[in-house]
Amino acid sequence: MIMNIKITPTFSLIILLILVILIAAIGMAVVTASPAPPVVANLDELATATPTVTPTPGWWEGQDLEATPTLPKLPGIAKPKFQGVAGGAGAPPGQPLKFKAVSCPTAGVKITGVETGDNGTWNVKGNVLIPNLQYWKIEASVDGKNWLHLYRQDGPASGILSRVNLSTLPGRPAFFRLTAVDNTGNYPEPCTIQMTP
Repeated sequence: MIMNIKITPTFSLIILLILVILIAAIGMAVVTASPAPPVVANLDELATATPTVTPTPGWWEGQDLEATPTLPKLPGIAKPKFQGVAGGAGAPPGQPLKFKAVSCPTAGVKITGVETGDNGTWNVKGNVLIPNLQYWKIEASVDGKNWLHLYRQDGPASGILSRVNLSTLPGRPAFFRLTAVDNTGNYPEPCTIQMTP
């Protein structure tokens, strides 16, 4: 048997009212539900401290210990006299110092001279120009193996590349090296010179 129910605006309002009451009742039940009980830590299960390891007494006996070890003396060369003056110090500025090229195969990377400067300095002269040059640097060494960075500059240069204050160096420089680096990080063979008495 099929019932024929006519839906009137009053009937729709009653159904809507029943739904609102049901939703409100469910919401109140959720809000008034008692919260879960708090978790209580079991204080009997706390971590206990472990004993500190005690070093074996006397382990250091027979060991050669120093509070501050003494480093061996750094390698160096005797301070040669260049052209009659001790390393150019005290000579009037602009006096050329003798050197020989160890290796300068790149046309645009050359050290062209070293001369005395003011107050115990040397002026290293040269030119730097390679394709896509990003920067160049000049270094000094007392033995030709261990290099000390002196100066770095972006872009091409010509003339005095570096003024070397001799009093700030650990030994009298016997070698100078000029390296030019392009914008890809590559560089051609550097120019290396050796000072001669």
